[in-house]
Amino acid sequence: MAQESILLTGATGNVGAVTLDQLLTTTSHTVNAILRKATYIPLLEKKYPDEVANKRLSFTIIPDMTTPGAFDTAAASSTAIVHIATPIATDNWVEEMIKPTWDIDRHVLEAAKKSGSVKRVVICGTILQTLGLPELAQSDLVISEESWNSTTFEQAKEGPFIYAYPYAKTDAEKKTWAWVQQNGHSIGFDVVMLLPSSITGRSPQVTYNPSGGGPGGIPQTANALLVSKTAAAVDGGFPFVV
Repeated sequence: MAQESILLTGATGNVGAVTLDQLLTTTSHTVNAILRKATYIPLLEKKYPDEVANKRLSFTIIPDMTTPGAFDTAAASSTAIVHIATPIATDNWVEEMIKPTWDIDRHVLEAAKKSGSVKRVVICGTILQTLGLPELAQSDLVISEESWNSTTFEQAKEGPFIYAYPYAKTDAEKKTWAWVQQNGHSIGFDVVMLLPSSITGRSPQVTYNPSGGGPGGIPQTANALLVSKTAAAVDGGFPFVV
């Protein structure tokens, strides 16, 4: 396997932490982890001392990934970008999650285009980009590349999270493919959109804090298994623990 130089976002989150761990333990690739805060660096240095010492793992601080050109310098020395970080909000859905999701994706794509060295951009999404709440209860549902979440902007901007988050990711994916089509084959790299359906299991993230109170499937699953005695289905069948 040829050694690649991977630019990774989201390394302090659950999916990003698993990805970082796999890259460092099963490949010879070098990894430049994008972090929002320098306070995360000592935690990762402690977890991967050998990789930091031999320069297989390095860090770039980008406090605000919505800033135009934020990834340009880091991408210039990369052969691939794995973009996993995504904005999460509890209110003000449009400004805090819907707009920033595409802004960050766009800056990643533009940085890859400017670099001349990036050969692939992988963007981590969610299976909820392919189906809405009513479809979750359909046992005979077939998902294809033509499947899209049907949540409208009007629904998303009012929340709750289960409407706003999939809309933000779906909107960003549609704009990603439009960007690729507009820029044509001259960009010099391909784009892969990964849509995981569920993330469970051991978490190697250095900032892991087991809690059932946050948004998303992992906290809700933890709450259902470890805390709550009952669960209710709301909003068309999506299971939330209560």
